[in-house]
Amino acid sequence: MTVYIGARDLNGLPVGTHQFIVITFNSPQTIILGGKAVSARTLGPKTYGIVIGAQNRESLNVEAFEVADTLAAREFFGGLEKKWYESDYDAELHIVRFNGTAISPYGEKKLISLINAYITNQILDPIQYPTAGAGFNSNSWAQSAIKYARGAAPSNMRGLDIFHHRRIPETYFLPYCPSKPRVKLNQ
Repeated sequence: MTVYIGARDLNGLPVGTHQFIVITFNSPQTIILGGKAVSARTLGPKTYGIVIGAQNRESLNVEAFEVADTLAAREFFGGLEKKWYESDYDAELHIVRFNGTAISPYGEKKLISLINAYITNQILDPIQYPTAGAGFNSNSWAQSAIKYARGAAPSNMRGLDIFHHRRIPETYFLPYCPSKPRVKLNQ
């Protein structure tokens, strides 16, 4: 299992990038994501993967295999034939390293656990998709998930990736995030 942070051109816009996460395997695998079984798909020759990204659904919702994210991953891994006369996603992917290595079962399991917690917490206390330069977006989400899983990867991808430096509060990635602040203990 190898984790990648990816970036692609925004849908229908000449500038801007959207970041997402790809978990790859050497053979078909299934993980639980948001309480549902999600199976890896073929992304390229001998490469199976699960593509996960935060999407603008009026709030910052996590989805597996969003069409553009999946096409960008397939473009990168060689599972999608590119023609010079057709537009593409200019996909850019980098390996996420956990404790300095490209493969870390603990780091990858931690990342999946954090993503599952985010999905639950986003339902309980939605993060509105940003307008007018305020808030968090897909770039914030991907970078936050990697950071809280203790992974290391580039945050500033090619192109204009607004909010790649903003981190969603870690409580959204914990097993339980109350809509009101937690009670302070031992005070």
